[in-house]
Amino acid sequence: MQRPWGGINEGVSASFNQDFSCVAVATSHGYSITNCEPCSLVYAKGTHATLTPDTGPIALVEMLFCTSLIAVVPEADAAGTQRRRLQILNTKRQSTICELMFPAPILAVHLNRRRLVVVLLEALYVYDISNMKLLHTIDHSHSLCALSPSSESCFLAYAAREPRTDAAAPGLSSHVVLYDLLTLSIASVVQAHRSSLACVALNASGTLLATASEKGTVVRVFSVPEGRLQYQFRRGSYSAHIYSITFNAASTLLCVTSDSDTVHIFRLSPAARIHEPDAALAAKKRPSLFTAWQRQGAAVANALGTYLPATWTDVWEPTRDFAWLKLPSAGMRTVAAVSNTLPLVFVLTHDGRLWTFALDLDHGGECSLVKQHALLHAPSYST
Repeated sequence: MQRPWGGINEGVSASFNQDFSCVAVATSHGYSITNCEPCSLVYAKGTHATLTPDTGPIALVEMLFCTSLIAVVPEADAAGTQRRRLQILNTKRQSTICELMFPAPILAVHLNRRRLVVVLLEALYVYDISNMKLLHTIDHSHSLCALSPSSESCFLAYAAREPRTDAAAPGLSSHVVLYDLLTLSIASVVQAHRSSLACVALNASGTLLATASEKGTVVRVFSVPEGRLQYQFRRGSYSAHIYSITFNAASTLLCVTSDSDTVHIFRLSPAARIHEPDAALAAKKRPSLFTAWQRQGAAVANALGTYLPATWTDVWEPTRDFAWLKLPSAGMRTVAAVSNTLPLVFVLTHDGRLWTFALDLDHGGECSLVKQHALLHAPSYST
């Protein structure tokens, strides 16, 4: 699942819902929900596109699939508290289900039908969404995390801290913790890259994890919860900052955006899948990192998953993209997703537009632009 991002215009953030059928936009005046195809306004409050009263600046808005339940984080409340209040609202009934206050600014909110996760800079709060009971708090040091949309395979993936080896504070690591939100326990810890993580994503069924590092040249896909390497894709030869990674509903395509002007679409085909190496290579001894994890906690150490030996990159050459599309310019912060019902790719761009491209599912190649919409001025409500 992609992270929400700010910067469409001043004080604006946007994100897709869990099945990429809608876009939620938060602005300095309110928030809106727009259907992707056909592109039409579903709900809005306090935005320029409606006559409803100004709600004040909204920092974040997240949907629960296509239901009437949304999570809203105001930029500030009446007391001037910045981004610390979470509202769970019912848009159909125009009512507030509950409000929660947090000790620090809310950086992100993730939902599925079983769990709600609130992301702060140093903690992740896990709630039962049916009654909003706090189930667990996870110590954390970065907002980088993803929640699987699945209710059955309900995993949270988040960047682990580097084990503390000296007096220096631990930083963001190359490891991903796969946390089971139903049993409230660590399922595995995966060493995804050799440099620090930049992006993580889980597929719709909660069975695959995709990762990219700060280098941004390679995207890897691992099995969940085992953490076995399944696919390795080459985004490019030059470093880039990865903004988003998304799976389509069937987990056959992977969409990757970055600060370049190209959006890459990779095919998760049987031919591209990586098979286990021979027993000798698979049994390669893990480095002293394992010992460091042991010192931090037995539960984490016992869950330590795949280690990527240097020779693996020699065994498997990363697969190139199956399809791609070009944006008007590089450097725009973007989130992209493949439609679950039509051969289309939706791209949210930094300038507040939803771009729709046609995707050839048989032959791939360059996607063609179909249309674009300005989300801040949606013309009409859907029926």
